[in-house]
Amino acid sequence: MDSLRQDLRYAIRTLSRTPGFTLAAGLTLALVIGANTVLFSAIHAMVLRPLPFPAAETLVRIWCEQESVSHASVAPPELLGWREHAQGFSQLAGFGRTNLNRTGTEAPERVRANRVTTNFFSVLGVRPAQGRDFREEDAPSGGDVSVVLVGHGYWQRALGGAPDVVGRTLVLNDRSHTVVGVLPEDFSFPETAEDTDVWIPEWLDPQRHGNHYLSVLGRVAPGTTVEAAQADLKRVAEIVGTPEAGQKRHGIRLTAWQDHLTSNTRDVLWMLWAAVGFVLLIACANVANLMLVRTLSRQRDGAIRAALGASRRRRLQQSLVESVLLSLLGGVMGLVLGLWGMELVRTLLPHALLRVAPLEINFTVLGFSALLSVGTGLLFGLAPALHATGMDVLPMLRQSGSAVGARTGHPLRSGLVMVQLALALVLTVGTGLIVRSLYNVMAVDPGFDASGAVSAQLTLSPDSYRDDARKRAFVQDVAERMKARPGVEAVGFVNDAPLGGSGTDGDFQLEGDTNPSGERRHTAFRVATPDYFAALRIQVRQGRDFGPQDSEKGAPVIIVNEAFVRKYLGGGEALGRRVRLDWDDHQPFRDIVGVVEDVRHESLTRPAAPEAYLPYAQYPLHGLTLVMRGEDSASSALAALREAVKAVDAEQPLYALQPFSERVERVLLRPTGTARLLGAFAALAVLLAGVGVYGVLAYSVGQRTRELGIRLALGAHPLQVLRLVLGQGLRLTALGVGAGLLAALGCTRLMAATLYGVEPFAPDIFLGVAVALGGLSLLACLVPALRASRVSPSVSLRAE
Repeated sequence: MDSLRQDLRYAIRTLSRTPGFTLAAGLTLALVIGANTVLFSAIHAMVLRPLPFPAAETLVRIWCEQESVSHASVAPPELLGWREHAQGFSQLAGFGRTNLNRTGTEAPERVRANRVTTNFFSVLGVRPAQGRDFREEDAPSGGDVSVVLVGHGYWQRALGGAPDVVGRTLVLNDRSHTVVGVLPEDFSFPETAEDTDVWIPEWLDPQRHGNHYLSVLGRVAPGTTVEAAQADLKRVAEIVGTPEAGQKRHGIRLTAWQDHLTSNTRDVLWMLWAAVGFVLLIACANVANLMLVRTLSRQRDGAIRAALGASRRRRLQQSLVESVLLSLLGGVMGLVLGLWGMELVRTLLPHALLRVAPLEINFTVLGFSALLSVGTGLLFGLAPALHATGMDVLPMLRQSGSAVGARTGHPLRSGLVMVQLALALVLTVGTGLIVRSLYNVMAVDPGFDASGAVSAQLTLSPDSYRDDARKRAFVQDVAERMKARPGVEAVGFVNDAPLGGSGTDGDFQLEGDTNPSGERRHTAFRVATPDYFAALRIQVRQGRDFGPQDSEKGAPVIIVNEAFVRKYLGGGEALGRRVRLDWDDHQPFRDIVGVVEDVRHESLTRPAAPEAYLPYAQYPLHGLTLVMRGEDSASSALAALREAVKAVDAEQPLYALQPFSERVERVLLRPTGTARLLGAFAALAVLLAGVGVYGVLAYSVGQRTRELGIRLALGAHPLQVLRLVLGQGLRLTALGVGAGLLAALGCTRLMAATLYGVEPFAPDIFLGVAVALGGLSLLACLVPALRASRVSPSVSLRAE
């Protein structure tokens, strides 16, 4: 321990005497250690740390697997059958998101709600902080629910944190509901983008076959593996499944809940962590080169220590203590930078998951940062330390100071530079692929024009708007009021707007089609008013838009998209064909009166699926999105929407008011943030690699000053010296870039799942990055090469 303390004091003195070196190396390490710490904290929170529920590893998500839908919701009879017959689960619960309108207050309020089976919180292992959990009798047959649980945030925000909240009455969708409990402050449900305000018990109708609307969460029974539980549930599905006529039985898809929640995030996080790992290795090589220079300049001092009896182990320890101390300094600065970097990474992660798995600098992250700092110090300090302790002492003692300095650089320095170039090329190629992918996504035609349009959502109360005629009147009145405003181009309503995260689908029949192949006829359904297509500038390719003639008394009609025509009509004539929806037996056959262009409804990277649009007057719904296009600014248009809805029904809350372009921006937020982070890492890697090339050649020129002066004195032309030094640098560059190209060929294949519209091997990106990195290296070589060609022979010859 005494020797360690002595070495620590010596390292502190040594580093303090060279503040420039210490600051440069420390900041380099701070950047890479800080970035690695931030990415580790994200991976630890999202992937490694269990969800904050008791025995979270036993929680699983379950879907129906249908012929053309791999992740379908579950119908109530199926869930009831699974509960009765499945032995691999201790409990199974259903849930579904909805919106409620709260009235009886100063202003109507939209309430974010979840309908859940009465055992839902028991499955999660959550108990109310006040009051009680749901009971079976809280979800009576027929669904006349009169009780609710409220979230802690809603209790504080909307109910004033009243201590006597249990027993209080809330008017939701024009019905009185009694608050029976308040959920804990630390509870948040990660399946919804926003915190849930109110929880309502859901009755499972055993006769509601074919109506798939439930999400299912299960807890695997003690002593049962997830695989065994899935096999058991597949067996049960064969028993209880009741497919509709002509359909195959539903399969089962099951996955660990945490894997499901992080499925869209894990690949991005691992890719970013791999990128900062590359930058860390480049930084280690860079700092190792700096340390090697210091070692070469102090090798006579080391020889004297060895001659005085210092063992190789002691000298090795002394050298490693200095490098580890330097790395720990970088680690401390990296933690400070990491606090800022966490804000950047948060933009890439699902907000719903961040509520239950926040990014934070906890003891685990601190421990990782400390271990990473020590490991980094050992990594970049080991090679210089071994070189320093492995030299031959006697020849060093016989040489004079200048003779020592005349030795050329160690080959290890050149090797480290080649490693930096290779890693920088791999990272830059990967960044180029991601940027090209992002460009391709941004260039996708979504099938609508978001610029100049605004949107808002509303949910008509099922009790106040039981009558379809009242729904139609509300929609028509609001639309007419908005159209009367100057500058308004179009106003339309739709149940599911593009890129909104919601959708409705189902089966249908084509009149006169016997469907000999047995292929399932499945399509997405939208319900829209006239002018909805005009409001988003969705082009009508054939036929017409909905119009006044498509009233509740008019002929049943439908509009389909081009993907529908390609898939189910062979790309042929669509107008006049007749379609019947399989929602119930009372649906009529509907005439196809129009074909509209494809709309990327779910995602910009997912091809448009078959869609069919029904006129709102013939199929009125409660949940709607209002879309308006006009000349007003977004703020003025949204204020006008509020006033129009208030004038028609002052008890109807309007929510999610926003320019429609924000939907597109939200979809692009994660890929844009990923590309920016990778770009920053790649730029840092290239900069470090360029500095490494410059450092090696500058040191080499400094060591060979006398030799180069002699060459010039003997008649060598300065251009010859210039070519000599440039040749040395270009050889390093060629070897490093060549090795990087080979490594990139293998590494980019691992990125295939994260790319869109670009192959992992894109020759133009590979060639462009190689040329750019080679050009940068050439510039780095040029400065020391020019200095070498201008060496004064008289000065160098007068040197010892």
